[in-house]
This record gives sequence, C-alpha cells and structure tokens, in this order.
Amino acid sequence: MYDAQQIVRKFSDIKTLPHVAFRVNQLVKDDQATMHDFEEVIKLDPVLVTRLLRLVNSPYFGLVQKVESISKAVVFCGLKQLRNLVTVEALRGMFKGDGERFSREKLWLHSATVAILAEMIAKRIFGLDGEDVFLAGIIHDVGLVAEDQVAGEELRLAADAMRRGEGLLLECERRYLGTDHCETGALLAKEWKLSDQVFKAIRYHHDDRKTFTLPSVPAIIVLADFMAFKMQYNPVPGAPVPSLPPVLARHVKSMMANYKIIVRDLPAEMEKARELYRTDD
Repeated sequence: MYDAQQIVRKFSDIKTLPHVAFRVNQLVKDDQATMHDFEEVIKLDPVLVTRLLRLVNSPYFGLVQKVESISKAVVFCGLKQLRNLVTVEALRGMFKGDGERFSREKLWLHSATVAILAEMIAKRIFGLDGEDVFLAGIIHDVGLVAEDQVAGEELRLAADAMRRGEGLLLECERRYLGTDHCETGALLAKEWKLSDQVFKAIRYHHDDRKTFTLPSVPAIIVLADFMAFKMQYNPVPGAPVPSLPPVLARHVKSMMANYKIIVRDLPAEMEKARELYRTDD
C-alpha cells in the first residue's frame, strides 16, 4: 500500500515536468515577465521549438500566415496558449502505453477531450478565454499516470475491481493502492507549482460533495469531464459516467440547447486539434 506522497516521490524520481515547461509555467504567473523572457526559455530546447511551431501552424489555430519563429508564435498565440502547448509537449511522452486493463493512450485522449470541451464551455457558455481551463483539462488526471508508473499492477487490480462493480474507481484505488489519482495529481500540481485553480480542478474533479462555483476552473473541468464520459471518451475502460453535483446539473439543464451544440461541434474541434494529442511521433 502507498500514500500519495510516496507515489509522487517515486514518480518524481522517474519523471518530472521538464525544466522548460516548469519555467514557462512560472513565467506566465510573473507579471514582470516579457515575451522575450518566454522566447529565451523556449529556445533552450530545439526539439520543443520544432514541435511548437508545428502545433501553432496546425488547423487548431487556423492562422492565415505561416509562423516560423517562436517570437511570432508568442505574438499570435499569447503567453498562456504557448504555455499550454509547452505543457502538452512535456506530458505527451508520459501518456504512451496501451493495454486492455489500463491504457495511458486512452487516458491521454480523454485528457485532451476534457481540455477541448473545457475550452469550448469557457468560451461559448461563459465568454472566458478558456486558456486556464485547457491546461487544467490536459493535466486533471495526471495522478493516474503517476500511479501507473509507480504501482501499475495495483492500479490494474483497482480498475478490474471497478469493472466488477465493486465501487467507483476512486474507491477501488484507495482499496488497492491506499490513495487515489485526485490526491496524487494534486500533490504533483503543488510540486510543479501550478496555479491554485488548476490544483483545485485536479483535487476535486470527482468530489460530488464539493460546492462548485460557476464559472470557476474546477467547475468547468467537472462539466467537461462529465461530458467526455457521456461521449465515451473514458480514461479507464469500463468506467461509469460520474454524477454531476446538483448545482452543475441544474446549470446544464438550464443551458441544454447550448450544451447540445457543443456536443455536436466536438468531433470537428477534436479533428482540428489532432496534432495536439497524437502520440504516434
């Protein structure tokens, strides 16, 4: 059996958020940081520069002009969007690995779906820019990756127990591992010095006892996670659709027509964003 601290410590010995991604996240929170500071950090990783430019020029951004430098990418996309892309690149390799009992690649697809849905909800329902919820969506289930790396067989036993109807995944995780991915992921968010809103989104995205305030980042992630499950983008094969806290269920009911349009448009948005979440390179 493990506690969350043990899993995070062992996972961090194996993998950590790469230095460039860590530094970029810090720069976004620094009011004194300039675009030049951002560009100087990105340039430390030539492979990352190549990948970022490929992403910026993908259909997801729909730019008319081809962007050929990080400085122009920062101008076109902004610091937060580039931060999100750097984080995507930092995490992508951690999610490689398929399997019937637990698949990191299905988990990555789920995470990307939640991120895209969260961004759509933020923009279309609440008129927000969606950049912070995108980051929270991409990273909300990172605790499962840490558990898989450190206690893979125990995680699979927990997933098997869930499929046998012995409880929700979190309950089965606690039984077989001694902790759950929300607690583990939240500790990673603290270690990586991510924002408080991202921390809360990770920590509470399966907590129906929590009072969620709209349009906070944690509330939007719960909504996006619920919709991803409903549309069969499940992080763990056989996982049941989570329940929505009453305040969020009432919100969805009151805005049902808008949410139906988001569901209708998701496949096209996912296709545009394919370059973001592909794992075959």
